[in-house]
Amino acid sequence: MKIKQYSKYEDVPQQYRFDLEDILGGLTIEDLINQYEHLYNQRIAVKDSKYNSLQDYLADLKLSEQLSGLTFKIHNYISNHISTNVVDPRFKKLDEDFAFLNEGLSERFGSETNRFYANIDKMKLWKEDPALKEYKHSIENLILDFEHKLSDEVEEFIQKESFGKPSLYSIFSILTNSEFDYGTIKDSKGKVHKLNPTNRIEFLKSSDGSLRKGAYKNYIKAYLKHKESLSSLLYQHFKSITVEAKLRNFKSATEMLTYGDKVSDEILQRLYAEVSHKKAIFYKFKSARSKFYQRKFKQQYHPWDSRRELVKVKSAYSVEEAKDLVLKALQPFGEEYINQITKALNENWIDFMPVNSKRSGAYSIGSSYGIAKKYILMNFKGDLDSVETLAHELGHSLHSYFSDTYQSIANSEYPIFLAEIASIFNELMLFDYLLTNSTNDKLKFQILENTINGFMATVLRQVEWSNYEYNLYKAIENGQASSSFDSLSKLYFENTKKYTLSKNLKYSQENTFGSIYVPHFYYDFYVYKYAIGQLVANYFFAQYKQEGPSALQNYIKNFLSAGGSDDPLKILAQVGVNLEQSNFYELGFNYVENLINQYINLGNKLFKK
Repeated sequence: MKIKQYSKYEDVPQQYRFDLEDILGGLTIEDLINQYEHLYNQRIAVKDSKYNSLQDYLADLKLSEQLSGLTFKIHNYISNHISTNVVDPRFKKLDEDFAFLNEGLSERFGSETNRFYANIDKMKLWKEDPALKEYKHSIENLILDFEHKLSDEVEEFIQKESFGKPSLYSIFSILTNSEFDYGTIKDSKGKVHKLNPTNRIEFLKSSDGSLRKGAYKNYIKAYLKHKESLSSLLYQHFKSITVEAKLRNFKSATEMLTYGDKVSDEILQRLYAEVSHKKAIFYKFKSARSKFYQRKFKQQYHPWDSRRELVKVKSAYSVEEAKDLVLKALQPFGEEYINQITKALNENWIDFMPVNSKRSGAYSIGSSYGIAKKYILMNFKGDLDSVETLAHELGHSLHSYFSDTYQSIANSEYPIFLAEIASIFNELMLFDYLLTNSTNDKLKFQILENTINGFMATVLRQVEWSNYEYNLYKAIENGQASSSFDSLSKLYFENTKKYTLSKNLKYSQENTFGSIYVPHFYYDFYVYKYAIGQLVANYFFAQYKQEGPSALQNYIKNFLSAGGSDDPLKILAQVGVNLEQSNFYELGFNYVENLINQYINLGNKLFKK
């Protein structure tokens, strides 16, 4: 089924567009911006005097919450309109005007952090007052941060200097997406094709071996051509963070980078050790896939063959069929969950259709407190991936619904550390439903392979990358690394040995270009969070398969509804997740190993000798 690509947003049927006017509640966007400016001016008027008494401070917190609620509505109304048409002049102008207004208001408001710390002794007393109960967690975190604060003048300089500081991530992105020359590749018939980051995956999936090999080799060659520049860029990024960590009296850069989530070094080391220890189950999968590949194509399996499909399944879904399938797959979550899913599917929470000038990809909105519809943007293609995306984004939206419903605005926003768990859990529920109800062995094989590959990419690969980042920070702090590719690639190679599925891995530039290739490296230290999210989702799903619906109600009540009311690890502890215990990892990995065994059995049936 071919899904229509609309030329204009206005041509999309109303039932497949999200209803952003619901955000305004009968007002105009200009009305909300005027209210916002009025409230902000009220806060500016009491920015110093609010610390005169607890009652004044509490009154300002209530003002701040009203302001946040308006911010959420204004931002979501404007940004989602822009997402449906990225060149819309009206909403781009609104966005720029609102940013300009905020810049002026923020400058007049000044540094609230500095004012808070100037009154820290009062705050240590006030936080115990019952009137501030729902704010106690955030206040305590600010107090803890005080030991890492620099002088007011230095903090102000850092804040102002950040506006002129180059983004190394942006530089990396521009270089690799726009300025690198990936060259041309020839197919088996001699036809020349231009390679770029956008079409690389398409070539790697091709049935033409010359295209697959050319895409694989040329992509690596382009990075290695600029290996010293990228090595220097990455080293400087890591070095600047280690310097800041030392200035702020952290023991290490990684302590500073995990400080906000209260993730200890012991948890990171346990994660690295457990995943490295479990790599054997993935070797079993890789060996089986290589065997099936050789049986299917009568060819030797090479690294550039990993994305070539072993089965081709004609799976086409209309939007209505996708909605029905997802609704059925999520039924075990119970009445309240399904009521909200039904609303999302039928009451214009979701913008489904691909349109010219619409933002690519998919997302569920954040900062949604006070917004009844937790909006989702998609580019529905009518394939199984689109059905999976619908389930995934609904996981995010339902997490936001339960968090916003059962927490105050102060505690409603859950951190990135917890953000992917609900969406991955929904994917697992969808795949389980399809595996249980499908009679098509090829479809089952494809689902199993996609699920296993997804787990490997999110857990094995992301943990390997995180461990490399961790080791690089330590090496820089100890004076054991330099900005050369030789230095970084050797560090990368030593780390790769712990996670590789190759039994004969040897050092080479081609095998270590990953040391400079991953965009996440140039941004922040967070990929380990994706791995933990996948492992926790697998843990919840395995619990559900063992205990039934009662496990899902515990998940909804004590995880989804907890929002950001406590530190992430404490929220997970309330649902029985302890990242320092082996049984947590065992449950998730046992589930994946079971999938791999199913994959091998089905593959032996489909690809006979």
